[in-house]
Amino acid sequence: MPETTIILEGKVREYAKSEAGNLAFMLEDSQGNLHYCFSPTKKATLAISDDVVIHGTAYSGNKIRLNYILNKSRNTEDILIEAKQDWTYTVSLVFSIIITGIWIFALLFLIGVIPTNLFGVFDAIMVFVFSLIMVILLLPVLIIMWVLTSSFGKKRRESDELSQHIAQMKQKLGFTAPPKAILPQVESSIQSEEEVIGGTAKFCSHCGAKLPTEAKFCSKCGAKW
Repeated sequence: MPETTIILEGKVREYAKSEAGNLAFMLEDSQGNLHYCFSPTKKATLAISDDVVIHGTAYSGNKIRLNYILNKSRNTEDILIEAKQDWTYTVSLVFSIIITGIWIFALLFLIGVIPTNLFGVFDAIMVFVFSLIMVILLLPVLIIMWVLTSSFGKKRRESDELSQHIAQMKQKLGFTAPPKAILPQVESSIQSEEEVIGGTAKFCSHCGAKLPTEAKFCSKCGAKW
């Protein structure tokens, strides 16, 4: 199925049915064509008749997989691309380098670049056998790890490029995200019982109710102090 990147401006006409229960809606472009827009995410700042600009991947049949929605009616944006975490690539790269180093070291023992005559005859044989096993066993692991590292690196680059493309699109449209509202620091209205009653608490010897130190009568049972 052919895929192309698309930037499209239009109006949200109706929410569409999604078998996975994710975000899906019909977008009408300036020429009256309807496009089925969908995303793995379940939420976005949208309402019927909102004017939006979308960035996504176009499929056949007027289907668009959303990467980004700029809501011009509400001056909001929703980034819908899946974040590619750098740690997966970093961990994969580190393990690939370690396994490569072990494999090369074992190979050098095996081909005699690192002499085994430093050991006894028996130890030399054991080192040779161990090196042979390591070279054989680690080779498929080595290949798999470097393939994974390459795949993670490619996804990370694609994610970075997509983010840059969206940033350029926003710059061309002159859109700047509204600043986050700074909530005033409101002191808690919940106070301790000691603060409410005006000092260190004492207790009624008759009913056990908690009373302020200046109390003359118990507010619960009416006993006199």
